[in-house]
Amino acid sequence: MAYTKQSIHDDDQLRLAAKSLIVLRNEKLAGIAKALQFDPGGISGWLGGTPNRMSLEKKEFFSTYLGLEYAHISPKIVHRWSTNAEDVRTLLPLVINHEMLHRIRISQVSSDTIPVGCIYHSAIGNTILIALCKPQNKAFPMPIVTPKDSGWGKLLPPIDVAKSTWNSWWTDQNTTPEEIAAYLSISQKTTNHSSLESWALLVAELIQRGADIDSARQCLETKVL
Repeated sequence: MAYTKQSIHDDDQLRLAAKSLIVLRNEKLAGIAKALQFDPGGISGWLGGTPNRMSLEKKEFFSTYLGLEYAHISPKIVHRWSTNAEDVRTLLPLVINHEMLHRIRISQVSSDTIPVGCIYHSAIGNTILIALCKPQNKAFPMPIVTPKDSGWGKLLPPIDVAKSTWNSWWTDQNTTPEEIAAYLSISQKTTNHSSLESWALLVAELIQRGADIDSARQCLETKVL
């Protein structure tokens, strides 16, 4: 089943999605405007409902910057959100396909038993969504939504990831959803942490060379288990 998209011409949906992503990313309009070299007033006016404050071209740049594809979060990139559970519970349903939302799996991530973040991951066919989340600051709890409160998703057992791997996922813009999905697919099946890390790097290389996600996963399972 294809991942249903919405048109960038639908300003109301795009505004709602953009506002949601700005909150989830914990960004300020001034910072976004500076990064895109846009007029802050133009962004603010358009988000506030004033028509013709941004051209179609600027809307496309703006949505791409936020990680949107039309009015849904894009499956082509890894999303990175400094957020809280309440915002995720409230805003994620506004920017994701309904079926994809209900297929979401939520994994807390620890490094040497210390929680460092969590991952929201979902898939329909070969379309994979990955959102890495961490608290807005150290005083906040992990942004983990419970299915009991949200009515969607499934909590999986926590996974332990090397701090260097988590940091790489968080900072390396070339990391793909497929690489992280391959790691997650096997992480619950092995207790050999160093082995998992080594083969996960191999899987990432295979994907970069053009291997599909199923072939990469099969390779990892064969070598690690």
